[in-house]
Amino acid sequence: MPKEQEPVVSEIYDVPVKEINIGDHNVRLTNADKDLDHLAASIRRHGLLQPIVLEGEPGHPPYQLVSGQRRLLAHERILKSKRIRAVFVGKLSRTEAIIRSLVENMQRKDLEFHDTSKAITELYRDLGSEDAVKEATGLSLRTIRDHLMIDARATPKMKKYLAQHKVTPADVKRSLLAAQDNIAKAERLLDLIVEYQPTSHQKRRLVTYGNQSPNAKAEEIFENALKPHVEQKLVIALTDDVRKSLAKATEVREIEAAELAEQIIIEWLEREGFRDGD
Repeated sequence: MPKEQEPVVSEIYDVPVKEINIGDHNVRLTNADKDLDHLAASIRRHGLLQPIVLEGEPGHPPYQLVSGQRRLLAHERILKSKRIRAVFVGKLSRTEAIIRSLVENMQRKDLEFHDTSKAITELYRDLGSEDAVKEATGLSLRTIRDHLMIDARATPKMKKYLAQHKVTPADVKRSLLAAQDNIAKAERLLDLIVEYQPTSHQKRRLVTYGNQSPNAKAEEIFENALKPHVEQKLVIALTDDVRKSLAKATEVREIEAAELAEQIIIEWLEREGFRDGD
């Protein structure tokens, strides 16, 4: 999970809303005003449980918003509040501001994939390596690589499918891998996924058949992936704490539980010498 980053100043201030700017370092670019009515109703009933985070020095406006854009918009547009509770983090560099905004929004688990990918790509350019992004954010290398890959290689059509929640990031990644950098083929594979809604096992086989037959058309790859395939279903009884840990892992890694479990089993079998690596 992303590392917790606490503001350097713990005192909470009552700040005029009009003195706060939403700068370009805030990573939430998509659906910032989604469900603001519900958020405003919660704030009206329970109060603002988590102050927003601002860059700057108290008493010296204007201030730049680091995190809490939806909370600020709810106060401004719906609650019509003149002031909002906030903590300050002093002066941040551009990279530090992006890191703080990304980590805070990732912890809230409602940041759109496109916004996350854009922020990770910017951090990668600024920090120079995947390991540096991992160290700064606490995200796994797999998550970082998947976001970088999709941000760099996915077409506007693919990103639109993601924004509409018609496909998952794993679907886009599999389509790109199965098509082996043939973007038109990858788009067609994604169209077929949206239309026919194959199972997770069938979608994983897209990559296998795509790699085996690089000259095959998208329809051929898809048909092969949907053919009957001998598989053994394994049912495992999990304790409550393991189940919760698995749910957290699938969320952070943006992967289905069955696929993650399969990867864990394969890695253990290979490490213990019971299976040759593919």
